[in-house]
Amino acid sequence: MKIKKIIAFVIAFVLLILLTACADNQSEAAIARVISAANERGIDLQYVENQRYEFFEGNIIEEVMYYALCEYGEYYFTPGNWKADNLLNLIAVSEDAIKFTKDWLNYEDGGQIAMVYGNKEFKNPDNPDSFIQKFWGGGGGFKGEVFINISDRNMPMLIVHEVAHAILRLQEKQSNFPLLNSSSYIEEGLCNVIDYLFFLETEHIYDKQRYGTNKEKFNLHKLAPISFNHSNNFEDETEFGNIYPQLMSYDTAASFVYYLLSHDNSTKEDFMRIFEDINLTEEVYGADMDKLIAEWLEFIEQYK
Repeated sequence: MKIKKIIAFVIAFVLLILLTACADNQSEAAIARVISAANERGIDLQYVENQRYEFFEGNIIEEVMYYALCEYGEYYFTPGNWKADNLLNLIAVSEDAIKFTKDWLNYEDGGQIAMVYGNKEFKNPDNPDSFIQKFWGGGGGFKGEVFINISDRNMPMLIVHEVAHAILRLQEKQSNFPLLNSSSYIEEGLCNVIDYLFFLETEHIYDKQRYGTNKEKFNLHKLAPISFNHSNNFEDETEFGNIYPQLMSYDTAASFVYYLLSHDNSTKEDFMRIFEDINLTEEVYGADMDKLIAEWLEFIEQYK
């Protein structure tokens, strides 16, 4: 009985290796189909073999399988089983996302944002120094550069959020809001809001897991009470600090930012002033941060 189990395990292991190899190395026919589909849509997609590209000042070194230069983005796809529709949809959504985010943040520079995409969980043995493989299910935005490594079935998502980080870095805009674990949650909240507005104001069905598909049904404020429940009202000072603890999460910070953007006919330019200097809240909004938070907490009661 033990021998049969061992044999079954070996067979399953060999099949897993074969399937992994197939997923990691597309056939020439599959590659040709991807390239052809891109060309039909007017995208000059190139197949790149055995080359690596450096990002984030050389801290990200990735092997690249496909490359395309478009109007708003420069696209790098790491080796994987890329289906033409998924890959081209990523480019299409990303082009609109970059333009949308540049417009929202009033960034007029014409240079492309570098977008690095992966779609696999396991670490590539041919690239043991891969940075992107450590972030399965996530991504990051740096100065003019973004990487995202998520399963095809979950995409498109995170794109606008990370592009917002990348453009804020290009603008050299950084908030003096208190940091928690090296993160500025007022910035994370802003990036989440721009991400949500992209879903709300464009034709794309974007981040279905988070927003669903009905643009009129989902409201960003709904996530804040859930975050309060999950974090036990942010009462643990050792975890959330004692300065604005209610804002020390992506969802509560996003709700607060979204609230301020709708505050008494204020503008996004008003918000960006306090984004860079929270000491200006009273000058901009006629109330200090503590009062604004209290007003926001009362406002989101309706979403519980």
